Amino acid sequence: MNGTTDVAKAFSFKEFGDAFVGFFASLKLAILLMITLAILSTVGTVIQQGEQPQVYIKEYGETAYWWLTKLGITDIYHQWWFSSVLVLLCINSLTCFHQRFPAIWRSIRQDKVHVTVPFIQNLKRSTVLTLGADRQKVTETLAMGFADRGYHVLFNKGEQDTTVYATKGIMGWVAAHIAHLSVTVIIVGGLLGNVIGFRDFGVCLEGQTYHIPQGNFDLHVDKFWIDYYENGAVKSYNSTLTVIDQGQPSVTKTITVNDPLVYKGIWFYQSSYGDSWDRVEKARIVVKDKATDKVVGEAILDWQKEATLKDLGLKLQLTDFVADFGFDSKDRRVYSKTVEHENPAIKLAITESNQALPAPWIFYNYPDLFEIQGSKYKFELTGYLTKKFTGLQITKDPGVMFVWIGSTMLVVGVMLSAMIYHRRVWAKVVPNATGVTVYMGGTAYKGQIDFDREFERVTERVKAAAPTV
Repeated sequence: MNGTTDVAKAFSFKEFGDAFVGFFASLKLAILLMITLAILSTVGTVIQQGEQPQVYIKEYGETAYWWLTKLGITDIYHQWWFSSVLVLLCINSLTCFHQRFPAIWRSIRQDKVHVTVPFIQNLKRSTVLTLGADRQKVTETLAMGFADRGYHVLFNKGEQDTTVYATKGIMGWVAAHIAHLSVTVIIVGGLLGNVIGFRDFGVCLEGQTYHIPQGNFDLHVDKFWIDYYENGAVKSYNSTLTVIDQGQPSVTKTITVNDPLVYKGIWFYQSSYGDSWDRVEKARIVVKDKATDKVVGEAILDWQKEATLKDLGLKLQLTDFVADFGFDSKDRRVYSKTVEHENPAIKLAITESNQALPAPWIFYNYPDLFEIQGSKYKFELTGYLTKKFTGLQITKDPGVMFVWIGSTMLVVGVMLSAMIYHRRVWAKVVPNATGVTVYMGGTAYKGQIDFDREFERVTERVKAAAPTV
């Protein structure tokens, strides 16, 4: 011990609390969180969110798609780490508000008319006037001078002196903190949307009915069509949708871009359209004789409807379609590698002379790729009519009202803070042997130059009303 005693410092909850509050009220933390949020939002904007796997594979490749999915980049706004940034930003905003606003509120409510001469003289803008007039007249002149400039005036008449307090623009002082608080409201709305709400994308075909599990109702696509300008450019794309609730049609509406259908708090937006990658409306098949390679017949096949060529003893049916042919050797299944029609192929069910043949895949770009065993004919896909799909963005966001409220608070707060400047002025009128001595001083939250002019004009008005000694 060497004659010394080490005394461990006692644990203090107050010090821990102060350190905790200081950390979350840190401006550095706020800047770091804002930068992180900006980076994540930029990534979420550049990389499309919630799209089909084929879209990402075509755009970035299969390896990059695997990493994007693994890291959650394809659905950033629903990842735990994105929500964590929002929560921390919310805590930071609330902590700053808690630290600063109570002092402002106390300042607004506290007694303003019982101040001392040293207090007034220590203000940033102050002056002392010695006037040859009585206390009542000087007090009234001061009060009228400030009232004419929009100040709210209070005064306290004591036995020895009179104190005048004038203030205006309190809302501009408070509005800045309302704008600060609005960030929290917006973030709460965003978190509610992430936790309770959902966002999905549906590829829907005309005439089909789809179940919406989040609302426990069905959605039927009555019709989809595209309007064009005279030069052939797309003017608009539209879908007529019918909500079927408990087996009965409930609502029917034609939606366009920015004019959604809303039912049970679920929004259906017209988001996109395109050529379906798994079906067509019609396909044109040319039949050739294997021996002579001459065309002996043709058929226009409707989707999954059998057509008969009696002269050739054939029955043909279009049973499947892929826009970009791919084969998964592990699962032994055919799939479309992308949504683009890069390598289209149809699956053709063939009955020849009352005998069913193995259903081959017929390729549009490679008509002679495979020979159909057991048939004396060759079949070529020479054209097809694509089936258009309508892309619907389906969302439910219970936090949207909070976002609107917070956004309104932010706009109003910023506007009031920019347009209204909080100003306070004190004057103490003290009688003396020849008249009165006026100690006057004030502070301005913003607009110091304009406040100085205003202060000077009131001073000149008082001098003009009462001669200076």
